[in-house]
Amino acid sequence: MKHLLTLLLSLSLSPAFSQTYNINVPQDYASASQAQAGDTVYIWAKEWGISRIFSHWTGDTSMLESPLEWRTRFIMPAHDVNLQSVTTNMPTGGVYPLVQENIMGRDRLKRVFSYFPSNNAPAGVCWFWHGTGGSASTWAGQEYEQHQFVKYFISKGWGVIITESDESTTNTDLNGDGALRYDYVVDSVASVDIANVRAIRDTFIHRGKMTWNTPQAAAGFSAGGAFSLIMAGLMQWHSALSNCNPGGPLVAENTLTPSKISMNLFDNHPDVGPMGNLDGYFNYQTLLNRGVCTDFEMLRPSPVYPQRFQRLPGISATVSNSIYNELIANGCINAIGFPVKNSNEITAAVIMNPANWPVALSLTGGQRQFILDQVDVMIAAHHFHSDFMAADFAFISDPCGTAVGIKDLRQEPAIRVLPNPVSDRLFLPENISELSVIDVYGRVVFSGRVVETLDVSMLKPGTYFIKTNIGNTRFVKI
Repeated sequence: MKHLLTLLLSLSLSPAFSQTYNINVPQDYASASQAQAGDTVYIWAKEWGISRIFSHWTGDTSMLESPLEWRTRFIMPAHDVNLQSVTTNMPTGGVYPLVQENIMGRDRLKRVFSYFPSNNAPAGVCWFWHGTGGSASTWAGQEYEQHQFVKYFISKGWGVIITESDESTTNTDLNGDGALRYDYVVDSVASVDIANVRAIRDTFIHRGKMTWNTPQAAAGFSAGGAFSLIMAGLMQWHSALSNCNPGGPLVAENTLTPSKISMNLFDNHPDVGPMGNLDGYFNYQTLLNRGVCTDFEMLRPSPVYPQRFQRLPGISATVSNSIYNELIANGCINAIGFPVKNSNEITAAVIMNPANWPVALSLTGGQRQFILDQVDVMIAAHHFHSDFMAADFAFISDPCGTAVGIKDLRQEPAIRVLPNPVSDRLFLPENISELSVIDVYGRVVFSGRVVETLDVSMLKPGTYFIKTNIGNTRFVKI
């Protein structure tokens, strides 16, 4: 092991690896303008405003991890790289695309936001569900990341329906569970929230906006994610997506609806956290073992770039740069550019030392919330994100089908390592002879040949990923 590490170090110092190459993204953003071969480089599409949405990257896209995602990365080759983002017009241009109205549910009028293509022949219809304490407004534009996902569906010719739990409509804890969210009764008749869906669906069908045969899907964040899996399973819909909620084992053991579970590595919600992430992976495995089409994603941290905050209309490039510098000055970004404090920690820091935050405190409440939300996305805390919106849409629209540029987990099996968590030595399957160990920031901390076991005692405590030629997995070192 020591001999291998010495060899890798000597190679990294050799002249062959000292040359740097250019990263050309003239209208977009990159984590570096130059890099050595083998370095990890992040790129972000330039902000696209309210009338457009991100489509794809052009140029040297073969090396990109996800050519269809607005934020992606690549390993620097031994030559210059040229990339450029492409955006597309929204069908309604700069006009707000959603229609707001009240539609009768089972017991009361429900606030509904909707969009249907002008030909009333949507490729499918996706229902969007909010988290605990939220409302229909979060997806309808109140929350930036969620609204981008809605816009993406609209740009692809899908219909959109957004409503809310009955408890949110009435602002009353109807079932006494101490929170304003959904009725999780697994019964398409007894559940008031599913009964509301049936009533609203029927209204749009009778209006001619969709038909009984139109594919329907559900997507939700946090508590809304769990409800999406329940509802889509009971209604036998086309597909379902749960973001930042593992879903329940009962659903995983019974649903036949193709279901994707998307988690965040450092989810800090008390109902999720590390155990919730593991539960999500176990439920994914349950679906996989039952032969149900499924997918699993884990959002990892990404670097902060100075222009990040000008994605929100109204925040200028100058202000975005000033916010970035303020975060650095207050110890919220580490030496390699990654956030190290989540929104709760930053809020506490502002309260403790307001004089250190003149730029943040000069903004409106909505702008400050946007900044905190973006930090939580970048640190992979409990927050919906648009980082996988192309992959999520690909699954929802064509569950487990083949989509160019989208990772197909069916062909990338997870490997089993024991014990997990581990403190000293990791036991590996017999068919593993070479692997890489990658930390949460995407840095390769080990790469080489192994025989049955891997000594990880030299690694700092944390979460790591193993990548091999037969698949990928994640392990925790304590």
